[in-house]
Amino acid sequence: MPDASPPPPTLADAEGVLRRVWGYEAFRPGQLAPLAAVLAGRDTLAVLPTGGGKSLLYQVPALLLGGLTVVVSPLVALMHDQAARLKTLGVKAAYLDHTLTHRQAEQTLVNAEHGAYRLLYLAPERLETELFNAYAARLPVALLAVDEAHCVSTWGRHFRPAYARIAETRARLGVPRMLAVTATATPEVRCDVVERLGLREPALFVEGFDRPNLAFEVARTDAKRTALRAILRETPGAGIVYAATRRSAEAWGAWLAAEGEAAAVYHGGLGADARAKAQAAWLSGRARIVVATNAFGMGIDKADVRFVVHADLPGSLEAYYQEAGRAGRDGAPARAVLLAGTRDAATQRALIERSHPTGAQAAALLDACLNLGQVALGEVPNEPVAVEAHKAAALADVPEALVEACVALLERAGHARRLADAPDEGRVRVCVTAAAFRAYAQGQPGALGRFAEGLLRRLPADAYAEPVTVSLRALGRALALPAERVGRGLAFLDARGLVAWRPTGGRLVLDVLVPRSPRLPVPDAAVREARLHAEAGLRAMTAYAGTPICRRVLLVGYFGEAAGPCGRCDVCRARERGTILPRDEPALRALLAALGAGTPPDEAVPTANGRLAVLLGHLVAEGLVALDDPLAYRYTLTDDGRRWAERTA
Repeated sequence: MPDASPPPPTLADAEGVLRRVWGYEAFRPGQLAPLAAVLAGRDTLAVLPTGGGKSLLYQVPALLLGGLTVVVSPLVALMHDQAARLKTLGVKAAYLDHTLTHRQAEQTLVNAEHGAYRLLYLAPERLETELFNAYAARLPVALLAVDEAHCVSTWGRHFRPAYARIAETRARLGVPRMLAVTATATPEVRCDVVERLGLREPALFVEGFDRPNLAFEVARTDAKRTALRAILRETPGAGIVYAATRRSAEAWGAWLAAEGEAAAVYHGGLGADARAKAQAAWLSGRARIVVATNAFGMGIDKADVRFVVHADLPGSLEAYYQEAGRAGRDGAPARAVLLAGTRDAATQRALIERSHPTGAQAAALLDACLNLGQVALGEVPNEPVAVEAHKAAALADVPEALVEACVALLERAGHARRLADAPDEGRVRVCVTAAAFRAYAQGQPGALGRFAEGLLRRLPADAYAEPVTVSLRALGRALALPAERVGRGLAFLDARGLVAWRPTGGRLVLDVLVPRSPRLPVPDAAVREARLHAEAGLRAMTAYAGTPICRRVLLVGYFGEAAGPCGRCDVCRARERGTILPRDEPALRALLAALGAGTPPDEAVPTANGRLAVLLGHLVAEGLVALDDPLAYRYTLTDDGRRWAERTA
């Protein structure tokens, strides 16, 4: 008889790996149940707070299950960081991303097929490539893990639709067990993740969102520099300052430097080297503060962050909670402060506008590009169209800030494909015969003649029949000339009709796949859904900034849990400072009567917002009023509240 299948690994086995590889004595309580479910073969969704050790939920099983663990991750930097860290621990790990050549990517997959790795990291878009799918069925995948799984719901709606197709990839991988992990997911998002990933009868684990060591605060002020200066003076230790835009991050970084603070700046517009240097300076302590956009933070392991300040209003409570949760991961007291100005919501609304175009706007942009590229109606261009983005936006009457999102919409509709726009590339075609080109080169004196002869030797034969892509930098190396001089030389020959030179670097380059039409339909239902989702997120964020109740109560309640007043947030401290006096009783009775009748609190008691917060906080703390919907400021009377109101009527 054949041998029975070996029993699944146990938690004791997992703890042995944890001690041997990572040097930790024991798992955190919130890790044990999800680990047990994964090891037992169940589909699992685990929601653990920032710093809760989510990555170990798939890294430890990867060493116990045999075969390969495929990890879908949203950020290149996070993949590189985790793979590098695992290698230092002796764990074989690799990643697939755009930094690899086709040959390197194929070799990585060959290695994975033959068991060279325990973990393979990749972005969701890589799952859809022809190369990956050619190897998918041959990969010995034991576990498919989705890190930052809330992105399946949020980004998968519009920004990165490949997230919504991970379930299809799972089938091609042989339907391995699946694990989804995240730090932020409301009950609605958790249901969305389960549905979109196709998790089958999943084990669901939600570790408490409550972070008792964090003091959540909101400073409603336009004097943000004064407020931040006070925070830095009052709070020793390292911190993060989040800004809504790259420009804002640069401005805050410059101001902090002028204030004498050691501050690094990190955002997506910086080169990879600059981002790595900024991160290293902050992690090592050379910089006390890192000023960043939301591009910073995922996978960053720094436990002793004493404060996180949001200098601008974030777009959603999910984003705010995740970013704020990077403070105090060591369990020591820390602050999470939001500086809420009067114009902040308008900035976020503008960002929503910039990332959610209509189908009509996308179609208008494509038509403008084809107009600038001199493509006739009904034609499909036989070469990529390269235009300056600002000119196309102006012609289409579309804000330039919407160009990127419009192109993404065109790509999802299958109407066009964006091509790389490397700054030193272009398309060139020789417009005369090789003999005529040689005769011209030999007839020119000095540098021009040498340049033309060099081109003649180095342009491929295809360039005489159709446009070919060339690199100015590569041509420059071959001709011993700077790249910019090569570009000027090609432009000179273009003006004389010898070549057709179209630089694509720094331009919008589209491979158009459909005939030009003045009424091209571009579906935008997904974008409209994403916009509604973003607008709801902003409403929740602005409600949090203005709430008169304990911020811990609101945040934990938003994620589907319950908690009592924290006593540490600015609202609780205001209530403690605002002693309830005998003269407050008429206002308290008026509030109870109004709430019983469904009247908004601020209409019932026309008093300063700070005092209203004190009164409401008192009623909630005394159990006379319950929160029905804190984000909408809806309250209901408890039985005790109704009896108290009747006695004092």
